[in-house]
Amino acid sequence: MSYVPEFKPMRSFILNNVRSDNDRPKAFRWLYKQHVPESISQFRPYCTKYATYHALPLVEGAEQFGTYNWIMTEHYWNFNIFQDKGLGHSRGLAFTEAYPHDFMEITCQPPSNTLRQSGWQGSAEGYHPIVFCFAPIFWENDFKGSERLTDDGANFRWLFFLSYPEGVTVEEGDQWFLETFAKEAAEMPEVIRFLSSRVMDSPRINPFDRIVELWFDDSEAWHNAMVKNGHLFTKPAWSKVDQFPFFEAYKDITGVFIMDRPDSDHLAQWQGYITTR
Repeated sequence: MSYVPEFKPMRSFILNNVRSDNDRPKAFRWLYKQHVPESISQFRPYCTKYATYHALPLVEGAEQFGTYNWIMTEHYWNFNIFQDKGLGHSRGLAFTEAYPHDFMEITCQPPSNTLRQSGWQGSAEGYHPIVFCFAPIFWENDFKGSERLTDDGANFRWLFFLSYPEGVTVEEGDQWFLETFAKEAAEMPEVIRFLSSRVMDSPRINPFDRIVELWFDDSEAWHNAMVKNGHLFTKPAWSKVDQFPFFEAYKDITGVFIMDRPDSDHLAQWQGYITTR
């Protein structure tokens, strides 16, 4: 039976990590020379935005929050592109994707012939797999800063994803997040914007339950609020991690630091792999 997509606009976030700075030239060459044009060829008819943000440098203490160091890619889709639940690949495409033979090692992923894996093996000392999460077009929860304008200044944006630990239901986890953490974070003077949404049930590739953005004036403000004053946050009763953020880094929490403007809005800007002279 043919797959007939239902019109259902959604937004997706993809995080990639690299093994070291030594891998950045090869990873970026793959991204802009191979991956971007292939992706545009595949989904331009049903994708309205495709943009990549380069990760800002990791701040001291960022590793305990599972922070990724390479890129965040954002899409806006017209419908669910995955026909098979739990799999990160569409069926019915004419071409497959190309990537370097050592791409899994470069991007800290478990060995596999599948670029986007449905199982999650992230950990602090092990793999940092690709994060691929879907959310509604508009943020569901607006906790602080709704009056902020683009002219109000630079924004150091901390985008992160939470997966409530095994044995904790989404309802139990969200009770702590909405009723305790959200109130405490909104009271932090360094936090200038605070938004969140539940991860959509379909499509569902990774185990994460919630997507969050906290904005700050700069990296020092983030460090002051989240690292120096992390002790001011209330630990949930179900957490086995004593230190804030109370989630296992790279397993139950991952994230990235980005700015407002993408480094490339591909559908509008990409003109080929044009090298410097």
